[in-house]
Amino acid sequence: MEWDLIVWILLVVFGAASIVGGIVTYRGSKSTGGRAAGAALAAAGIAMWAIVLVTVPVSSSSGDTPSPIIAGEVLAD
Repeated sequence: MEWDLIVWILLVVFGAASIVGGIVTYRGSKSTGGRAAGAALAAAGIAMWAIVLVTVPVSSSSGDTPSPIIAGEVLAD
């Protein structure tokens, strides 16, 4: 298994847990410090998701596929 895939999975899981935990902490706390900690925890989870969204490749290609033929290109026999 590739390490980048493992890191992405961990960031997604911990990010989601941080967002939910931060919201629960923020809404459940009456003190200013508790609310600040909850907001910071939720923001950290959003940052983890942002890292995943920025670093996951949109597409990939392997070395086994031939290069595309350009229109008008003459192929050698």
